[in-house]
Amino acid sequence: METTALGGGRQASYEVIGDGRDALMLAGGPGFAAAYMRADAQLFADVLRSYLVDPHGSGGSTPPADPAGYSPEGHGTFYEEVRRSLGLGPVVIFGHSFGATTALTYSAMYPDAVTACIAVGAFGIGEEQDEAQGGDAAAEMEAMLARHQDQPWFPDAKDVWDGWTERVLATDDPHEVERMMATVLPLYTAHPDRPEVWAGLQGFEMHLQADLAAAKAWEGGVFQGIDLRPILGEIRAPTLVVAGELDIVCGPAQARPIHDGLADGELILIPECGHMPVFESPGAYRAAVTGWLDRAL
Repeated sequence: METTALGGGRQASYEVIGDGRDALMLAGGPGFAAAYMRADAQLFADVLRSYLVDPHGSGGSTPPADPAGYSPEGHGTFYEEVRRSLGLGPVVIFGHSFGATTALTYSAMYPDAVTACIAVGAFGIGEEQDEAQGGDAAAEMEAMLARHQDQPWFPDAKDVWDGWTERVLATDDPHEVERMMATVLPLYTAHPDRPEVWAGLQGFEMHLQADLAAAKAWEGGVFQGIDLRPILGEIRAPTLVVAGELDIVCGPAQARPIHDGLADGELILIPECGHMPVFESPGAYRAAVTGWLDRAL
């Protein structure tokens, strides 16, 4: 890993994979180090030169001084500092999960810094807004949970899933969050029993490194109130929204309202795929992104 200096004696850690258009690749969580996205960067290494930047507080990146910095806007400010420190011009901004939420937020905050935005499995509507408008995302989540209820690992995963917020807020051990995530990981995929998917999840688990402060900020109120829709109209760059049709947390019920709010957006839903397209449907995922980049840029 390399580091770049930021203001106030802070730093950001990162690695670079690929040779193509410059791209900032934003990891999810929030609070997971960027290493878990190496498979994504390698899948697009011929078209993107991906800068996998550890979010502030993760890996070797300095934490924000205020927990409010763990919001999507706080992450957006951090990544803009990193882009400037690295001397990069306008970039493709590419995010997964919470990283996709941040990518959309960044694109609205810094429109001149973005040539294209790719949001994979983005979370755009928190439970408060979803409940107020009929609960489509919650119903979709329950349906995806039910798909796995006959699997032998399901009882343990469901127990952790149901108590996630309370357990994160109660623990002082970041490794507890990592163990919890490892337990629920199969729920994030459509077909975890497939050998290639299970192998991908094991690789993901190897790279899990949680920032407990970020996890607590998220569970302590950030995610419940998120609503990206008011800022989507400020995004000027062409934007691709990718979601698995069977994604438990960021499926069509999250993706469609995001797409509908964009001035220049395209939505691609990958069939028989959950939250991890790089493991579950790499061929369709690569074709969707590279084909769109050819059309958009």
